[in-house]
Amino acid sequence: MEFELTVSPLSEADLPLILEIELESQPEPWSEKSFLEEIHRGNASLLGARVQAPAGAVAEPDEIAGFICFWSVDEEIQILNLAVRKTMRRMGIARKLIETAVRTGFEQHARFASLEVRKSNLAARRLYESFGFKIVGERRNYYGVQRESAILMQLDLASQKQGD
Repeated sequence: MEFELTVSPLSEADLPLILEIELESQPEPWSEKSFLEEIHRGNASLLGARVQAPAGAVAEPDEIAGFICFWSVDEEIQILNLAVRKTMRRMGIARKLIETAVRTGFEQHARFASLEVRKSNLAARRLYESFGFKIVGERRNYYGVQRESAILMQLDLASQKQGD
């Protein structure tokens, strides 16, 4: 079924849905307090992809399908968290959220975008690579209980032209 996505800032009223997506997506989910801090942090953006769908479609109208949290720091966009509702994965939602973060970087004249991703998360790594993110390092034993390494990835925005 066809649906349209709109990406817009999330608020405290959206926390129950954000937490629902986070809990089903992350092995070590952020707390409600963490999301509240990001909502109120001056240099943070917590954006949601809302589904605009006809009745009877894959999602309810205005349902939050996913979210992205990133910081704008000096000449960098730093992606901190990205998650998509389990039933709506592989539908272009994560791609739309990343495009929005990268576009924000262009608009703010950032030189690069960066992120950390679990070494075992090959699907996410492939998605980031499709945007041109390159591996620039590894942090061993970065992720808590599982002691999994984080792969550091970076996208050089300064050398790219933004498409229309």
